[in-house]
Amino acid sequence: MESFEKNSSREMLRDKESSVETNKEKEMTPEAKASATMERAELLVKEVKSNKQQIQNIMINIASVLQAIQALRQQLQLVTNQDDNISSVEQDKKMIAKLQKKIGSHKDELLKMKEELITIQTKQMAESSGNEITEELKNKARNMVENLLAQIT
Repeated sequence: MESFEKNSSREMLRDKESSVETNKEKEMTPEAKASATMERAELLVKEVKSNKQQIQNIMINIASVLQAIQALRQQLQLVTNQDDNISSVEQDKKMIAKLQKKIGSHKDELLKMKEELITIQTKQMAESSGNEITEELKNKARNMVENLLAQIT
């Protein structure tokens, strides 16, 4: 009975926190929303770069493990079979697939945000320079966003 009451109170707390977050989102100014969008894009770019580095490190690890196994087999004069399933290599391959899937979803999210990021960047550049939004500013913003997206492809 006590655990039921604890679970109920936890659920009520979560619901309250959720409604507070929803209210905060409704109260966000356009500038805050733009800032949050830019921060999300930067976070996704960093995560994609990090995941790519992890994949690279795993691939290097797989190669070194396979070389070590091959060297051991030669020393022991065992017949080598390239199709052997080595558990650590299999786990690493699964991790690579998982990371590639994650990278793909982050790239998709960033591409969906592209136009919004360009608009935000254009407004920020116009505000910081004290000028109106011009085609030149739009082009600069587009180039900045495209360079950001190019970093992850």
